[in-house]
Amino acid sequence: MGMVMVTAGCRASAPPPPPAEAPEPVVKGGTLVVGAFQEPACADWLAACGNSSWGSDMMANQTLPRPFDLVSGDYRPGAVLAGEPTLDPSPPQRVTYRIDPRAVWSDGQPIDASDFRYTAEQIKATTPAATFIDSVDDRDPKAAVVTFRQPTAAWRDSIRFVLPRHVLEGKDRGAEMRDGYRFSGGPWLIDHWTKGQEIKLVPNPLYWGTKPNLDAVVFKVILDSSAYQAAYKTGQLDMIFVQGAQPETAELRTLPDTHFEASVGITFEFAMFNTAKPPLDSKAVRQALAYATDRDALVTQASGALVPGIKPTQAFISPSNQAWYTEPFKRYTRDLAKVAQLMTADGWAKGADGVWAKSGARAVIELNTATGNHRRELAEQILQSQWKEAGFATTVNNAPFSVLNGEWLGRGTFQAAIYGFAPSTPDPNRCGTFCSRNIPTEATRFQGNNAGRISSPALDEAWGAVEQELDVVKRRELHRRAQDVLADEVPALPISPVVDVIVYNATKVGGPVKASPLGAFGALNEWYCKGCR
Repeated sequence: MGMVMVTAGCRASAPPPPPAEAPEPVVKGGTLVVGAFQEPACADWLAACGNSSWGSDMMANQTLPRPFDLVSGDYRPGAVLAGEPTLDPSPPQRVTYRIDPRAVWSDGQPIDASDFRYTAEQIKATTPAATFIDSVDDRDPKAAVVTFRQPTAAWRDSIRFVLPRHVLEGKDRGAEMRDGYRFSGGPWLIDHWTKGQEIKLVPNPLYWGTKPNLDAVVFKVILDSSAYQAAYKTGQLDMIFVQGAQPETAELRTLPDTHFEASVGITFEFAMFNTAKPPLDSKAVRQALAYATDRDALVTQASGALVPGIKPTQAFISPSNQAWYTEPFKRYTRDLAKVAQLMTADGWAKGADGVWAKSGARAVIELNTATGNHRRELAEQILQSQWKEAGFATTVNNAPFSVLNGEWLGRGTFQAAIYGFAPSTPDPNRCGTFCSRNIPTEATRFQGNNAGRISSPALDEAWGAVEQELDVVKRRELHRRAQDVLADEVPALPISPVVDVIVYNATKVGGPVKASPLGAFGALNEWYCKGCR
């Protein structure tokens, strides 16, 4: 509140404003060395082996044209588009993407509507149950008209990136992209990928958008979480992104010249139950396990040091996605009497060893997660203790992330896997994860994101409605109901929102370094290296 004073013809003057800080000069050139806690099994982003948020962050988002970027949670046209696409909702639903005339691939070939058509055809061929694209009209090279076979609310996510038709058509896409690729329609090129060691990016000289400031970025792959953080402490890494931080991550806050930022993003962790494997094929058993779990203790142990008062996720969506978040799983608090009631009603009885048994079979649960992730390994230990007390014999069998994510989930090898859901957009639809048409099978070459293999008419109906409703208000109510059905079926148990921590040496790293739905590296082309030669 300001006040003007006038006495005897004099007026008090306001103090001069402080001088504005001069913007920090952007340095051109240099190489930054960044930590990578995971790597994908392959670089074919449409295949199950490429289903990795780290793979997207480090390679796909840096090298492939994206029709949309996410800025502050909103969809914005990506550099490949000349403006906002045009939506025609009345049947059939059509979307027209107008392509920036400057957009070219790294070999100088224009990016055109035939690339959109080819990409859509590859999506349909690889994961036919995951898309409602009917066709793409590419007669106008600079206007791709996408027609959908049914109303599709998440049409912006139907083509997340574009592939080069002139490079891949007529070839085995998986073989061409498996170990990396040299084409690019983004700001960066993949210089090389030495699996298990590093990924190096260099600028794409023909990129028409904001060109990289750096000469190169090297992602050093370190799969053990303790070694990952130690590499930053010892100066081997200029920056690390800790997705799902563990308690000791807070120690990095006190290091000299270190910028430390912790935030709760739209990624969350859960236990996925393989409903095709006994005893998890029983809804009563899955509900009993939910009542056997003290999720408050799990979350506090893992993330309380970084975010005091953090609470469990109570839906299959992060609480930071406030427009869609509800709390149907709040009913599940630790209640051993409820466990006994459910198990007894389902025909189970405790044996002399205190473990539930039915028809000669004991209630044995095998927990699975990625080796080297100490936070999730700690969660396994806590669950083992809690579930043993509730009458479940619990074992642990972990595997490298590339095996868990690239093989076990698709083939149904796991039983109860603890891992994270890292959505690339804030869209709330989870039909891809829980609708029966998305169960991976041998017939689909084990493609499909319904790794838990839940087959429920109620889930199919509820999430199918969310998938098709274009009206936001109606869709919000349908989404609430669909989350309620999930809480009843319990094909997965939400555990915790993921705390994303960005740590970097402030004397070396400059630019917009912060977490977003596109990961920590969404604006990598705007980063620069301070004091680099």
